Amino acid sequence: MKLFQLLMALFSRLLPGRASDLALRLMTGPRLPQAWRGRSEFAPDSQLPVGERARLNIWLGGPQRVLLVHGWSGHWTQFEAMMKALGRESFSFYALQMPGHGEEPDGASDVGEFITTLRLALEVIGEPVDVLIGHSMGASAAAFVLAERGDIARTVLVAPPTDFRGVVGRMASALKFGGRARQQLLDKMAARVGIGYDALDIARRGSLISARTLLVHDTGDREVPFTDSLRLHQAMPSATLHQTVGKGHRRVLTDKAVLGLVAGFAREGVLSVPVPEGDLARVPA
Repeated sequence: MKLFQLLMALFSRLLPGRASDLALRLMTGPRLPQAWRGRSEFAPDSQLPVGERARLNIWLGGPQRVLLVHGWSGHWTQFEAMMKALGRESFSFYALQMPGHGEEPDGASDVGEFITTLRLALEVIGEPVDVLIGHSMGASAAAFVLAERGDIARTVLVAPPTDFRGVVGRMASALKFGGRARQQLLDKMAARVGIGYDALDIARRGSLISARTLLVHDTGDREVPFTDSLRLHQAMPSATLHQTVGKGHRRVLTDKAVLGLVAGFAREGVLSVPVPEGDLARVPA
């Protein structure tokens, strides 16, 4: 790793344009773990296209609608434990598969495309969504869209990046970029996303969110700093911030205490209920 960083540091100073192009490809190319490809304990009842490259997986059940939005290099199967905890007797589930995150690689993606796809998914559903749950970049997209509309009652945002200038800056720092390459990467990412960093400041948009909000973040998250949720919480004093310890960026989605918290919040805004036993697939529609 140190040798790679040394080479990138030299590369970025000699050829900042090419170095920033390489970093942009790295940052917009999802890397879905092989273990998630084709993995699912239960198949959706149906699928609907969302735009040209996204899919909406649907499980019909109870009267309340839950929309689930995975994060960068994530997959809807990460929400299986959460769907079981909520229970199909009370909820119908809609889980997005974002562009670039299908079973087979289908090209690049970015947070701007996440936001556009989420807007389209809400149109495809065509009925009121009671609960919007997002993880990582999916949570950022959820917060961005929630700031535009007031028809979703509750939202759960798990480990949301709230400062995308910081996200890109951390990549440049990890690659030991010089100043010119760093700035070019920032500019190229903004051009690709089509939304300026100030407009994409999720914490700033937090004050516009009317939905009741539960924030969940692990203090030791190595992918998205816990301080990102702190920034958002400061902008949303009515939101509830639940911090975990030792669950990291992804395992927090399967933590039993978190699942119980989310289940109670999704039902009635209650913040502590036992996790239901049983398998979602066995709950009758």
